[in-house]
Amino acid sequence: MDAWTQLRSRMEDAGCGESSIAKAEALYAAGARDELIRCLRYCRCEQLDALHEKQKQLDRLDLLIRKAKEL
Repeated sequence: MDAWTQLRSRMEDAGCGESSIAKAEALYAAGARDELIRCLRYCRCEQLDALHEKQKQLDRLDLLIRKAKEL
């Protein structure tokens, strides 16, 4: 397996979207290492934002559970 195929597979496993993967592929092919790293960091930020949103949803569910126990 070549380096790009491994990177693509890992990006997919990490939940990166197809548009981000396509952009990363172009940057990788161009040898634009710094821009590739920036792209990967952007993907990371997207995942972190999604994690924070899920945490908010869990917090709301916890509140509902506590309120239901008070009924």
